[in-house]
Amino acid sequence: MDKARMIDKLNEILKWEYAGLVQYTQFSFLVQDTWREVFSEFFRDNGEEALKHAHLVGDKIVALGGVPTVERGEVKVSTELTEMLEYSLEVEGKQVQLYTEALELCENRDVAIRVLLEDLCRQEQEGVDHLEKVLKKRELAITERASTRQKVG
Repeated sequence: MDKARMIDKLNEILKWEYAGLVQYTQFSFLVQDTWREVFSEFFRDNGEEALKHAHLVGDKIVALGGVPTVERGEVKVSTELTEMLEYSLEVEGKQVQLYTEALELCENRDVAIRVLLEDLCRQEQEGVDHLEKVLKKRELAITERASTRQKVG
């Protein structure tokens, strides 16, 4: 594994984990109306997850001999819930992309870093999947029989 390239990629990931932390925290403050009870905690929990990921990535950067960045990725602000969720999906998708790119830099003998990156990537992908469900980004493939049963029953 090329340590310098991995450190650079991990620092890019760290920038976006920082962005997620700030963006999610801001959204937890700003979300209003009847959905506040549900989404304030959702955004706060996601901000805490981003912080945990930042700690893991920052520690790995130092373990590889690098210095963790203090820069962050772009943070978008909104007071409209659907936009907040769309912006959250963008950040989660960006993180999946970056973790996937970091995994491509791993070699077979780099088991510990591969497992760490796979686990973090899985968590980010679960975030994408969840937000896509909330935003109804995917049509469900329901068979004709199941569809008929739901209409009748």
